[in-house]
Parts: sequence; structure tokens; C-alpha cells
Amino acid sequence: MGFSDRQRTAADLVMVDRTVDLVQDRIDLAIRLSHRIDDGLVARRLAACRSVLCASPAYLQRAGTPQTPADLASHRCVMHSNAFAQSFQLRRGAEVASVAAKGTLTANETSIVRAAALAGGGIAMLPTYYVGEALARGLLQVVLPGYELDAMSIHAVYLSRRHQPLALRRLIEFLAERFGGDVAPWDWGAAAG
Repeated sequence: MGFSDRQRTAADLVMVDRTVDLVQDRIDLAIRLSHRIDDGLVARRLAACRSVLCASPAYLQRAGTPQTPADLASHRCVMHSNAFAQSFQLRRGAEVASVAAKGTLTANETSIVRAAALAGGGIAMLPTYYVGEALARGLLQVVLPGYELDAMSIHAVYLSRRHQPLALRRLIEFLAERFGGDVAPWDWGAAAG
């Protein structure tokens, strides 16, 4: 059952790939993927946002499959232009490898990075919620599956708990209930690697 089935409240959904000013843009609630939340805002962690390195089977057949993090240096990478995506911090147990990514294509929109990876453009770091279906269908394959990338957090971000409308409070509770926990719903299956 979805939130709109429980509440008779209209919502105006604004999708942007940038940080919005909640006051200036008159936004009650933002969903942010971030390591850090601005001072003056209240944030409720909803879920972890895991990412994987992945590539199309055609790319891996053509270029070979990396076996170690160091192998990434000789591969084409499709990069998101945000600061977090310019290098890969890969962990396996106590081992940590930092690899500077060599981007042959950089884009400021995740859908472009995903499309380029699907088209065989190279290895991409993408969130599991966005590539889970492509992984399950074999359109993309996880690269270096024994390694983990640092997870970011998905937060519900708002201005204040004081004078918060009841509908907003209920929406935040619904989101926390729906997505909360150590493992996000989209990571429950084995498809995410």
C-alpha cells in the first residue's frame, strides 16, 4: 500500500539533479543522496545507497574483465561529474584501494552514465537502485564483485520539526518505514552483486 492510499494529500514532485534551497524554492521535503547535510536542516536517514562498478557484457568481452582494482587503470570509465565519482575507493576486508578513474565520458546526469555503460562505453559506478534490473537481466555485469564501494546515505531533509504539517510528518514516517533498515529494498536480491 502506498502513501497516497493512506493519506488524502496532493503532492508536487520536483525532480532535479542538484541541491535545492528548501526556503527559496518553497520545498517542504527533499530526498538527498549525500555524505553530508547542510547545517540548519533536519535529516532523517532512510536507507543506504550502495553503488557497484558495472559494465556491459560486450564491453567486458572486448576489453577484458578487471581482476584487481589496479586493472581499472587500463579500462575506459564512464563517470558522473560529481566529486564523489572521480575516484573509486574499493574495500575488501581490511584492504582499501583508491583508484583514480580515467573517464572517457563524463556526464552530469546519472541516466547518461547508465546509458553509456549499457551501450558498451566502459565501466561505470552506478547506484544499485538504478542498475538492479539491468544486472538481473544480464544487460550489465558487476565488475570486481569481491570489492565494495563506500555507500552514501539517502536522507529525507526538511527545515524544522516545529510547525511541521501532519501530512509531512506522516510522509517522512512512511518513507522511513518503507525504505529504512540496514539493507535497502532494492538490495534484497542477489542481483546487486
